[in-house]
Amino acid sequence: GGFTTMPHFFGARVDGVIMTGLRAGRQGLIHLSQAQGCISRKLSTSKGSDLNAMGRTSSMDLLNPIPVKSRGKQVTTSEQRKDFLREDIPSVKRVVIKVGTSVLTRDNEFGVSLTRLASLVEQVSALVHSGKEVIIVTSGAVGFGKMRLQVQNVLSQTVRNTLSWGANASPPSLDSRACAAAGQSGLMTLYDAMFSQYGVSIAQLLVTMSDFQVDAHRANMCETIKELIKLGIVPVCNENDVFYSNTESREFIMSHQNTTITSFNPNFKQNIDNGIDDGVDRGDKVVRLTANDSLSALLAVELDAQLMIVLSNVDGLYTAPPGRLSSMGATPKLLHTFNPDDPQMERLEYGRDRRVGRGGMAAKVDASKFALNHGVHCILANGHQHDVISKIFEGRTIGTLFTRAAGRDSTPYVKGTEARSASREMAKLPSSVRKKVLEQIVKDITRKEDVILAANNEDLQEALRAIKSEGAVGSDHRPDQLPLSLSKRKLRSLVQKIDQMTATAGNVVGRNVKWCKVTDGLYLEQETVPIGVALCVFDKACPDVVPLLASLCIASGNAVIFKSSRESFHTTQIFHSIIISALKANNISENAVINLEGRDNLEDFLVLQDQIDMVIPRGCKQLIEYVNTRTKIPVLGDTEGLCHVYVHNDANLEVAARVLVDSKCEASYAGRYGVETILVHSHWIETGKFEELLEPLTSKGVALFAGPRLRAQFKSQSAKMPPAWSLRCEYGSSGCAVEVVDSLEEAIQHVNDYGSHHTDVIVCESEMDSRKFSREVDSACVFQNCSTRFSEGYSFGLGTEVGVTTKRVPMRGPIGIEGLMTSKYILRGKGHAVADIADGKSKWVHEKKCVTCGLQVRD
Repeated sequence: GGFTTMPHFFGARVDGVIMTGLRAGRQGLIHLSQAQGCISRKLSTSKGSDLNAMGRTSSMDLLNPIPVKSRGKQVTTSEQRKDFLREDIPSVKRVVIKVGTSVLTRDNEFGVSLTRLASLVEQVSALVHSGKEVIIVTSGAVGFGKMRLQVQNVLSQTVRNTLSWGANASPPSLDSRACAAAGQSGLMTLYDAMFSQYGVSIAQLLVTMSDFQVDAHRANMCETIKELIKLGIVPVCNENDVFYSNTESREFIMSHQNTTITSFNPNFKQNIDNGIDDGVDRGDKVVRLTANDSLSALLAVELDAQLMIVLSNVDGLYTAPPGRLSSMGATPKLLHTFNPDDPQMERLEYGRDRRVGRGGMAAKVDASKFALNHGVHCILANGHQHDVISKIFEGRTIGTLFTRAAGRDSTPYVKGTEARSASREMAKLPSSVRKKVLEQIVKDITRKEDVILAANNEDLQEALRAIKSEGAVGSDHRPDQLPLSLSKRKLRSLVQKIDQMTATAGNVVGRNVKWCKVTDGLYLEQETVPIGVALCVFDKACPDVVPLLASLCIASGNAVIFKSSRESFHTTQIFHSIIISALKANNISENAVINLEGRDNLEDFLVLQDQIDMVIPRGCKQLIEYVNTRTKIPVLGDTEGLCHVYVHNDANLEVAARVLVDSKCEASYAGRYGVETILVHSHWIETGKFEELLEPLTSKGVALFAGPRLRAQFKSQSAKMPPAWSLRCEYGSSGCAVEVVDSLEEAIQHVNDYGSHHTDVIVCESEMDSRKFSREVDSACVFQNCSTRFSEGYSFGLGTEVGVTTKRVPMRGPIGIEGLMTSKYILRGKGHAVADIADGKSKWVHEKKCVTCGLQVRD
């Protein structure tokens, strides 16, 4: 009964899974026992060795530098500085993965987080089955043992002592070495039980400093690990915390020139803390065996690994500890790459070490720099992040990459930074230069018309071959999923739009939009400025987006990054080459228009809030939803175009037929948004003109699908129509839904309930009914007696559109070049101070004038 008021640190329960795993695992570690026996045999030559066997005469010799034989492979300077980018990670063969205490233990630091451990095991198993050689360096034994010993400690107390602790009392302190001894077996049992589910065997290695200090020990250890790897077994290594206290540290000074251990000092920390200089120049040659971070680095170097991954509970290396300002008052920023040769890296600030585990961020950085100096690249990443290891091996921008190729990196962060720099250059360009670039683009598109069409045809042919290949295994593709087919007519339309931008490029940047006299001699102006960097994402159907949006960004003084699908690869390439040629001809950085190719992952760009100011998705609903759910950057939405055309009872039959055909079938000149649902007043069925109304569509090959009400009430009229898939989906160029309503009010209600609030049309002779429809339909664009295809920026006189959005803020509907502009306020004074107004020496005036005519504007 006394346990009902157990103190909080005991926990409400002990995971049955853990306890079951511990009981079941004690008898199942056959291969683990064999591996441990193999290790014991390998190390038998040094077992029982003492100081004399190590070649020293007394314990004092441990403090003095001694010559040690080289470890084998020499790492030359050229090898250390070899370019290593994230795109090289998928080809890595051998990797050391360090799993930190904060990753394995629960948030309350008692026991293991089974969810995170299971995820890591699954990802490592996938690497092993793909042919990778993985060495795990694991922490967590202390945390696991802490839980077990705490339970034992509580059970050993009397009920009176237990209750006297109180609800908020701290648990009795436990020796970390005892926790490590108690937790090691349980942790390894968990590892073994989980890895066995994926057909992967493991072996445990407990390492001490003598395994690195003594040549024979080190050679035997490496030989054992390599033999395990050869047998397909994953070595799981850990420093034997039983022999060392939390405050005890050991230091190796290793030369990256000859890769030998040159000295060993077990008391270095005490000397340094006391301000005593032992005369050894450490620098980046030092690795301190204070935690599993340094152990990982030593093993990675010894085993000639190409990559070391260090997992903790932070996203990577920041300029200062996350959650607090740096000493200079700046907000910490995540570093995607770390180049130790960069002097700015010396200004980084690190937080304190964790309460559980001995390795803090400073230890991780030291270990990573040490590994890099010996030719092993490293990534610091967040082990709490979903599929972090898998994403790293996909070449994704995860965590901080330690590499000397950082200055030549092609990661999203670097590309975003280059685009940001180019955007500042673009903002300073005079309008005459921007016009010259656009004029050159127009000339080159016209001159290379046949080349563009040939590239587009190549994309179409490759897409058709892919569809046939996938169709053989049951894949279902629709014609509208092919890349946009370009023609000479479409290219002429494209050139006209860019020409219009050229004409307006002169008055876009720096345009005065507001003037106000604040007080005597103090004047406020508001002028337009570029937003900076736009990320444009488009699908296979929109390769013409590249010249259109690139021209918009050039005209407005912005930089742009494009990400397209592989289906429009050749068309995108030729358009991009034309734009780059025009930029270079006017001495403008080609980073002003970046085209992403190959392995560049969209998600990595969607998190670059400091480099990208706006995301512009152009394409299908799935693409737009994907972007909106994966970024915090403002999205200028190219939304779902679920458009309606309602044919009222008094509509002109000829007008209705023209509007319907153009809204569904005409996509060659202006807008892209076709009708997806046709609403027909029941009057047309009752008068027998229903089929006559829809015949122009069917003659064009458009498939009509009957809505549920049409099928239920008018079976004979809908007998030839298959049932509609849905009244909330886009049918594309191949089909259209048809539904019946009895009144204008029903049509308005249907559009508001089923539409995407994009563009909706009424075909009607009554001006009053048309106005009612326009007023009550909640859409960005409402048309009367005209095609939905007019819902496009060029039709509205905007030159071309950046996008179309149904959001109510900040803009709605087709958005032209103003969507790529923002503003700044410029206040001009002559020593004005707010104190003068507070003291009554001057007063507010707030006199406004029209920036166009100069006349005073009254509120």
